[in-house]
Amino acid sequence: MPAMRIQSGDRPTKLSLDKMTGCLLGGAIGDALGASIEFMSITEIREKFGPKGVTNYVEHPDGKGEFTDDTQMTLFTTEGLLRAKHRAVIKGISGAQIAITYNAYLRWLITQNESPTTQIQTEENYDPIRSGWLLNEPALYKRRAPGNTCLSALESKQAGSFNSPINSSKGCGTVMRIAPVGILFRQNRAIAFREGVAISALTHGHPSGYLSGGFLSSVFADLVNGIDLETAIHNAIYLLSCWPESGEVYTAILNVLDIYRDLKGSELTPELIKKLGEGWVAEEALAIALLCALHCPNDFEKGVLAAVNHSGDSDSTGAITGNLLGLMNGAQRIPARLKENLLHREIVEAMAQDLCTECKSDSFNTDRHWWNRYPGF
Repeated sequence: MPAMRIQSGDRPTKLSLDKMTGCLLGGAIGDALGASIEFMSITEIREKFGPKGVTNYVEHPDGKGEFTDDTQMTLFTTEGLLRAKHRAVIKGISGAQIAITYNAYLRWLITQNESPTTQIQTEENYDPIRSGWLLNEPALYKRRAPGNTCLSALESKQAGSFNSPINSSKGCGTVMRIAPVGILFRQNRAIAFREGVAISALTHGHPSGYLSGGFLSSVFADLVNGIDLETAIHNAIYLLSCWPESGEVYTAILNVLDIYRDLKGSELTPELIKKLGEGWVAEEALAIALLCALHCPNDFEKGVLAAVNHSGDSDSTGAITGNLLGLMNGAQRIPARLKENLLHREIVEAMAQDLCTECKSDSFNTDRHWWNRYPGF
């Protein structure tokens, strides 16, 4: 195992707009590519779409693709963290990121249960939970096969934690939304891991669920800092080993590395991916995405298509792989047709721009436009 690299805690890497757009847009593209085949076996996929499976968007007759709850929740995770950062900058203290991100997930829940016409507010009926720009995007008010655990956990109005788990679920809802956590806590991978665990545990209480979220958050922190994917995985393994009940995730990651080394340039097939599972649970979705990104580090399209064409949770594994490869390659290296034919692309790109900005206020001056966009609660 490579030695763990030490990062500075006071000078985080400046974010690249091309990389941030690649990460969020890449995730949305992988999500949309897998949306229509999520519940199909590889045999059914091949019978319907040919031996290569899905190679383009197939959901809409005009060749357009549309992202699902995976991307919706990634956007709301980003929103919550940006609001928390804004609060920290203005007040000079941090520590509210978990509570504020939880509020962001409650806003996502609103989009699953209501219509956008109910969101008009006046001074008399102002509700801080219903603030910010993202909740006012009508395109997000769609149920796109949301995870039952995410829905039930948030509907309970009780936030889970590592110490007080809300349930025993390890569904992949922990990892499909976690990319922005690693990006915004990139100054230290151990902190990124811890924050990924805490944010995952808001809705999923099984150790394999929240530790998968922490693991992937650490990987994203390293990738933003220019560390290659394989080294980032080894660094996250080191951190994982410090947590109790990490055996399932640890085994899943070792299986990824074994398969990757045995491939040696051979084709990554659905049959090989099947050895890692189907992706419905967190450690399997994590493993599948890491394998596809490892095998195709410089080819966004090839890696994402491998991640969706298998018997399992195609949109989630596609979304995570898209986040990874989009960050590693940047938006400019994503095929134009996949970007141009993605519905609601403008929402994702706007969030990527804001993620790259991080905050427009400082400790002396509050930018009013930014406050309206990302109020600190």
